[in-house]
Amino acid sequence: MKQRQTKQIIQKLLTSLSKKYYWDYYLPDFKKVDGANLSNKPKIIKATIQKYKEHHPEFQDNKIKDIQNYFLKMVENDTIIYFQDTQIYQELYKILYLIDSTLEVQKLLNNSKEYPKEFAKIQSDLKQVKLFRQHYKKNLIGLYKLVGKGQSRFRYWITTGYIYNKNLTKFFTHLFVVGDFVKVKEIYDDAETTKLLLYELDFFLMQRTTISKVIKSFGILLYWEMVKYLKISRKEAEEYTSHIIHYLFKEKFNANELHRSIELKSSIGYYPVFGASKKASLSKDEQQFISNKLYKQIQDYVPMKQDDFTPLFESYIKTPHIQYLGKYPVELFRQNPKYSSINQENFLLNFHL
Repeated sequence: MKQRQTKQIIQKLLTSLSKKYYWDYYLPDFKKVDGANLSNKPKIIKATIQKYKEHHPEFQDNKIKDIQNYFLKMVENDTIIYFQDTQIYQELYKILYLIDSTLEVQKLLNNSKEYPKEFAKIQSDLKQVKLFRQHYKKNLIGLYKLVGKGQSRFRYWITTGYIYNKNLTKFFTHLFVVGDFVKVKEIYDDAETTKLLLYELDFFLMQRTTISKVIKSFGILLYWEMVKYLKISRKEAEEYTSHIIHYLFKEKFNANELHRSIELKSSIGYYPVFGASKKASLSKDEQQFISNKLYKQIQDYVPMKQDDFTPLFESYIKTPHIQYLGKYPVELFRQNPKYSSINQENFLLNFHL
């Protein structure tokens, strides 16, 4: 019974994930600068910070004064782009977002009146999760519904999946963190359903974690951002990551974590909390089950051979942090004019793929 129910829950999640995408929904709102004066690094770094501050007024830029000497080293291979009449560093702009987001999450976790909240309040107590599930089961079939049927159904599905197979359920809900949810066609076709889905996702994506785990996650992302996008050596990337974390958070960073299996362990809304383990939390059977289901669903909108799908899926399983780093703050993009009639009210997330 448990296995059958788990598969039913996951099938519901897969259905919502496999709707057709507007693959070209966004276009870059910037262009690469050719022939830029590379000696202007301090000036362009300052302009990048100022431009980020324009779009994120609450950014605590005073926190980064002591690490700007590292920025000078990090941008050596960064791409200079022309964005809103200003030359800025593309990858540094993303790094500022990572720093900003981590500082905001740290502030939230330090506020005992605000956190834990939502699903984070109950997820570590399976008894409470079962009570929560039972409550929404009654709302779903009872005469007096405290909430709408759609909300009850969604919460019942998620909690049932969480009770029977926590790892699989978290994997599928975390797809919305790593993936590019704002391109899903369905969210524009049914605005009311979408608002409900977004609200419920926010509820379940607010999960339990700690400040030290959040800082570790930031370190993982910063390190791999430098290695993959800025072409910095692994030794230097470890050094820069350790020093930046020390200056920002007064904590040590264990570089040994970088060479283990990295997974998305938790989330604070759409902020991912990556962690490192000696072995993957999903078993081979669970991975195969996910792979088979995803491959079957994806054929509806992206015809793909199994030989092409398998390495992509394995990459996603093994390197979700790299997948996440493929996204950039949404202000760097604009809506494709051919979709101008589509209502995108409140559907933009902070990151865009």
